[in-house]
This record gives sequence, C-alpha cells and structure tokens, in this order.
Amino acid sequence: MGEILYEAVLSVNLSESWIGKTMRMLPVSISVLDSIPLDEKGVEDLVEVKLNSTSIDILESTVKDIKGVDFVKVSKVDLDKVIMIVGVQGCVGCRTIIESGCFLISANSTTDGWIEWKLIMNEKLQLQNLVSHLNDHGVDNRLILIQPVDDKESLTARQERIIKTALERGYYDFPKRIGIRELARLFNISTASVSETLRRGQKKIIEQYFKGKGEKLN
Repeated sequence: MGEILYEAVLSVNLSESWIGKTMRMLPVSISVLDSIPLDEKGVEDLVEVKLNSTSIDILESTVKDIKGVDFVKVSKVDLDKVIMIVGVQGCVGCRTIIESGCFLISANSTTDGWIEWKLIMNEKLQLQNLVSHLNDHGVDNRLILIQPVDDKESLTARQERIIKTALERGYYDFPKRIGIRELARLFNISTASVSETLRRGQKKIIEQYFKGKGEKLN
C-alpha cells in the first residue's frame, strides 16, 4: 500500500501582497497558477488575470509600480484575460509555500485580499510548518479543509470532470484542438496536475473497459 498524500484548502490574508494591492486598485480577478523561487528571497508568480474591462497597459503599469515587484511579463489569452509572470521580492506567502514542501495546486483571490490555496503534501507536518511560518510573519490564515487525496469519490469526480472537458474541447482529436496548458488554465491548476489526472483517469477507464469484456490485465 502506498503512502497517503493529503490535500488541504488554506485561506490566507495576503492583502499586502502585490496581488492584494492590485485588486484594491483595479477591478480584476487574479488566480495563481504556479510559483517558483527567484534569487534567495523572491519568487516568480505565474498568474491568470481576468481583466473585467481593464486595459492591459493599465494592469501592467499598476503592477510594475507596486513596491517589491522586479518585473512583469504579460501575454494576452483572449479579449478579457491575460497570463502574467510577475517577479517579486519579499513575498511571504508564495515563498513560504515553496520552503514548506507543500505543492500549490491552485490559488484564487477574493475581493478582500484573501487568497484560497489548494495544496498537496506528503504529511500533515508540512502543512503545520507552513501555518506556523505564516503565523510567525503575522499573516492571518484559516484552515478550511484537510483530507487524504486517495478519497476515491472525490478523485473520481475530479478526473471525470477534467477528462470530459478534455474530450469536449478536442484534446483527444487529431490534431488536438486544445492542449495541456489550455486545460490547466480552465481548471486553474498546474499542467503537471492536469497531465497526472488525465493519466490516472485514462488508466481507470481502460481497466474498466477490459474488465467489462472479461479479460485479465497482466
């Protein structure tokens, strides 16, 4: 039997982060897709921004003017959505996740500056260390949920939803009409998470198909 992984939902007050400040100044919605280390204290945030009629130029200039932001790169996705990479120094939240050993699956912001993190971890101690680190830095947080990842009903529902969307959007067509990155953006999760979910889901579908035919799998 394999080791149990845990998934958690943690709501964190990051109103003083560049994301919180941006949302106070502009009517945009921001979802964090991924974060990676930048130098010793900084991070690069990969985010999806729903513009809500805000111009790209105003968004870019607003973020660049925020203290601690090193650089901003913007790529337009559609008429009201962009993908941004933001390099920032001193981001307690994102840096804390990286150092905790937890995996950030998605992060969605709210209008009051709080961000809801969905996390995967090998053991509960990693989450405890993350919360402790946030508390040490005076960052308010609330644990909303923690449960084993191998909850079969929850995992199956998620797999079905992603596989159904992949099928409807043409992921299985030749040539493909949608790729892993586009699917990841639709579900606000990493490309690695989409790939793993599709792989596991497809394996179950194939196993069920051959079991239904009464054939043994070696």
